[in-house]
This record gives sequence, structure tokens and C-alpha cells, in this order.
Amino acid sequence: MKINKTLIYLFLFLPFILFADDEEEKDKAGKYISEAMTAYSTEDYTQAIELFEKAFILRPDYSALAYNISCCYALQHEKDSAITWLEKTIELGAYKFSDDEDFASLKEDKRFQELEKIAEQKIKELESKEWLPVIVLPEEFKEENQYPSIIALHGFGGNPVNLSKTLEPGVSPLDFILCCPYGSEIRGSTSFSWGDYEISEKRILEALEFLKENYKIDTENIILLGYSQGGARVFYTGLKNPEVFSAIITVAASYGRDDKIFDDSLEHEKVKDTKIYMMVGGKDRSLESNKWIEKTVKEKGISVRFVVFPELGHGFPPNSKEEIQKALTWIVEDK
Repeated sequence: MKINKTLIYLFLFLPFILFADDEEEKDKAGKYISEAMTAYSTEDYTQAIELFEKAFILRPDYSALAYNISCCYALQHEKDSAITWLEKTIELGAYKFSDDEDFASLKEDKRFQELEKIAEQKIKELESKEWLPVIVLPEEFKEENQYPSIIALHGFGGNPVNLSKTLEPGVSPLDFILCCPYGSEIRGSTSFSWGDYEISEKRILEALEFLKENYKIDTENIILLGYSQGGARVFYTGLKNPEVFSAIITVAASYGRDDKIFDDSLEHEKVKDTKIYMMVGGKDRSLESNKWIEKTVKEKGISVRFVVFPELGHGFPPNSKEEIQKALTWIVEDK
């Protein structure tokens, strides 16, 4: 996978704030993954492997790390190591990988082909399961109270459990209900993606109905948040439905200029009421497209805050709690 494909596969596979046993290990894991992603973006796969493996020691149950290590070995044509880590990836719950160009060097390997068959069968077994959204309630939640809410979308190959753990420290103290739905495309028991924009919009609106049916929510304060592929999807849905969603937060959103990202939504009469907060790394391959998005919406008179983290690659900023709270505070104060 080259520049455009990178943003569809490896980089979108994990929000990198991990949850080790203590704060020191969590910070160390986040640092390793941030540096690994930056190394990957410069095609320094040896360095990326070293850093991803250090993070994996701290979080040995995280399929995304095993997947990324396998990708890096495959890109270096180290087939035995790539297969070993791909087996570990399947063991940890990520099954769909045959469409990833990083594995081009393995396509004719019989071991790889056998793993493809195993993974395909596992995905079929998951298709009948009901995937309800992951909900995180405010710290002092009371059933009788009405709460603002956030619907948050994970990245390509990610899952709402990991995303909710990344967001919870920043969201829960501010009295938001957090709703993290599963992507519509099953890539494993721990790995999902979003499909096209219309399918993603449908899944987001279904999540909203789930919130309305189960909690008292403030329908005037429903925020969309998305990481990576999820960022592009919430951007599309939020601008298309400005009468429903009051604000959009994107983290390392990934889209191209040929995407249907705006559709006809910028002409909607209420779109100027939408607040947009964008975060992206200065070393992220998505930086230029984020700049283009910011410029385009600003020209339409939409209120935008654009934050660039100069040394960050593709991922959440290491101090994600503080940055998420800054975004939510700006949105609330800007109303």
C-alpha cells in the first residue's frame, strides 16, 4: 500500500492510546505507537517493527498491533515473520487482510492462502451476531436527567470498545453520553470498517435511535466524533444532517478530494450552524486533505477550529483526554 492506500489500511487500524495496567505503561505504549506510525509513514519498516513490538509487550491482546507488525514484515519480504504475526492477528480476532496491498509479497505463499480460508470462515460465523453500540455513561449518571451525547466512529479495522476506552477519560467527566457503534463491515471479532458514506450514515442514524430509545438525551446537543476513516464518515453525515447534529469533531480524518465528502451538504440552509473541530498530526499523510477541508468549510462561513500537532503521525494525540476536552469545551462555549 502506498500513500493513498496507507490511509485505508495500516494507519486506520488503531487509535493508538492503549490501556495498560498503569498510567506509566499506558503513556509508554502510546509513545511507541505514535513513533511507529511515523516510522511507517517514512517507510522505515525496521524501526516501525521495533516500536510496534515494544507496544505489543505492553498490550499482547491487541490484534491491531499484531496486524501492523505483520504488514511491516511483509513489506520487507520477511515472509516467515509476516506469517507468524498474521497467525497471531487471527488468534486475536482480526480476520480480514487479503485486500491489504501490504501483503502483496505473500499472495502466492500457500501458508497465506490457507490463512485467508480460515479467516473467511471465521467472518461468516460472525455475520449473524447482533452488534449493539458500546455506551459509556457520565460519571454521575442519573436516569431522570437529560444529557448531551456523542456518537463516535472508530477507524478502519478498529472497534468501538477500544475507541470508547480512548475517549472515556475525556468525555465522562463532562456529562456526555458516549455512543460508539460498530462499523457495518465485519473484518473480525475485534475489527470493523465503515463501508461507503450512505451505509455509514445509516449506521450513525441507527445509533442515534438506539440512544433515544434507551436514554434521555438532549436532541439539541448531539455531537459526531470520528477517528480516521470514521472521521470522514462523520464529516459527511454531520454536514448532510445539520438539523440533527450540532457539531463535528475529527481526529486524523482520512479522505481524498474525490470522496463524496461534501455531496450537496454545503448548500444546506442550516449547515452554517454546525461547529467543527479538527485535529491532525503534522506528519500525517492526511494533513493536506485536512487543510483543504478546513479551507472549504471556512469559505462557506462555518465555524472551524483546526489543530495540528507538529510531531504527530496518524493517530490520537498522546494527551487525548485533554485534547478531547478542549474540543468539547470550545463547542459548548461557542454556542
